[in-house]
Amino acid sequence: MTDIIAGVEIPDTTAVAQATSFLREKTSPLLFHHSRRVFLFGSLHAREQGLRPDPELLYVSAMFHDAGLVLPYSDTEQRFELDGADHARRFLLERGFPESAAEVVWSAIALHTTPGIPGRMGPEIAATNLGVLTDAIGWGL
Repeated sequence: MTDIIAGVEIPDTTAVAQATSFLREKTSPLLFHHSRRVFLFGSLHAREQGLRPDPELLYVSAMFHDAGLVLPYSDTEQRFELDGADHARRFLLERGFPESAAEVVWSAIALHTTPGIPGRMGPEIAATNLGVLTDAIGWGL
């Protein structure tokens, strides 16, 4: 059954289901629901701006964008954005995604807090950033 929230269809794929389960189990409800809203807001902003992100890659980017804030994904001496990006890349590669898709997700997560750059990159990267800005500070509401 297709899940539609605020007119946004949640992709019905194995990777999306696994990402949802993983984040629901490994993070707090606050972080889990924030991540889902990032996908929803990012999708709405993408639609409004005429961007066409791959919904599955956008979803994975949104779900893992803050994974680096929690153990064991924050166990290295680097920015939390990189921890989450590294984990999401492994997640996708372990599921047979092409390196190019994993790199898009890595970039979306690594740059999600960087002003000015994501909007000049691909649609998944821009939409992840826009979703974060909306849910974190109310941008564009």
